[in-house]
Amino acid sequence: MKLFFDQECYSWCHNKRLHPFSIDRFVSERTVLVMLAKNIPFNMVNINLKNKPDWFLQSTPGAVPVILHKEKIIPDSLIACDYLDEVFPETKLHPQDPSQKAIDRVFVGKQSSMMQFLYPIFAKIPDKDVTYDEKLVFFEKLVNHIEGFETELSKRGTSFLGGKESPSMADYMIWPFFERVDCLPFLIDDKFALPSSLTHVNAWIKGMRETKAVKEYGMSPKRLAKATAICNELADYNKAMKETVGL
Repeated sequence: MKLFFDQECYSWCHNKRLHPFSIDRFVSERTVLVMLAKNIPFNMVNINLKNKPDWFLQSTPGAVPVILHKEKIIPDSLIACDYLDEVFPETKLHPQDPSQKAIDRVFVGKQSSMMQFLYPIFAKIPDKDVTYDEKLVFFEKLVNHIEGFETELSKRGTSFLGGKESPSMADYMIWPFFERVDCLPFLIDDKFALPSSLTHVNAWIKGMRETKAVKEYGMSPKRLAKATAICNELADYNKAMKETVGL
């Protein structure tokens, strides 16, 4: 397996080609995690979203992530992950029960809406400076939102949404949000740490960090915070990755 971070790299592996992004790894992370969880060989290609190469625009819908498998283009992270789960069923990530699969889809959609609170804390917004106090207000709203996840885990009585032993598709689909939430104390300060009262969520984060896929592709809270700070200041993803190795 090769993971490319240089812009406009291009390579093949077992008829699968993945085009993730060079500045922000968030959306494509879902697809990478699913491939790793299912042991699917792949190669990664970074696309500069500010200067997309012509060959990419001509051969794809123009957005990332995109999977090319057996000459077929599969766009969008959720669609691509569903495709992977069907085409490579050996390690099934979606629940077998269609009603539970539908419930999990709704839950993923609800959790995804936390970006409206997380983004102003985590990222640099063009032409707008978000003050420290404003970030605290967004964080309070973020915690209130995450309480819904705490309730869901408590109700299911399992370590993961997929059960006691291992994550399901829903777990992997929401992990990228929580990977960023988990780095906020290092990015800003301890006031942005999740409260200890969210016992199930904090245990879930710890459990996800122990999974094979997150260990292989995830970033430690300290490294992600440092890389984010560099990207926010310099918009240089490659520099951020190189200078944070080992954190």
